Amino acid sequence: MIYGPQSLMTANADKGTGAHPESTPAVFGEDQTLGKEDFLKLLTTQLRYQDPINPVEDQEFVAQLAQFSSLEQMQNLNSTMGQMMKAQQQLTALGQAMNMLGKDVELLTGEGEALSGRVEGVRFEEDWPLLQVDGQLYDFTEVVSIQQGGARDES
Repeated sequence: MIYGPQSLMTANADKGTGAHPESTPAVFGEDQTLGKEDFLKLLTTQLRYQDPINPVEDQEFVAQLAQFSSLEQMQNLNSTMGQMMKAQQQLTALGQAMNMLGKDVELLTGEGEALSGRVEGVRFEEDWPLLQVDGQLYDFTEVVSIQQGGARDES
């Protein structure tokens, strides 16, 4: 269990540390979540104001450090998974865009314009594929239909 500010202060008050909520500075950020830095501040505050006659048990201190380490590892894992998911989405979109090369597509642009043409090329800009259709670049997500490219009348 990861202690929040109230539970740490309550635990300290129960041990006779004298740390009270009104005398302890607020550690919550604007989003009202307890982060790594906040947890370290709470831990150092807990150690600073502990009763020297009745200090925090070693087991409690080690348990809190283990919880902090677990929290940090989970946050790192979450960040890594988010990056992997974004990379997978980009690769999938690029593969799908590449499969459209030479095919006829119908597009509905962000401005509401419906048009059609042959995909002549694919560009990867700002981490997302753009299709080159009849010399113009369009967002990959604007495609509404795909047809196998046939012989177009070039006359």
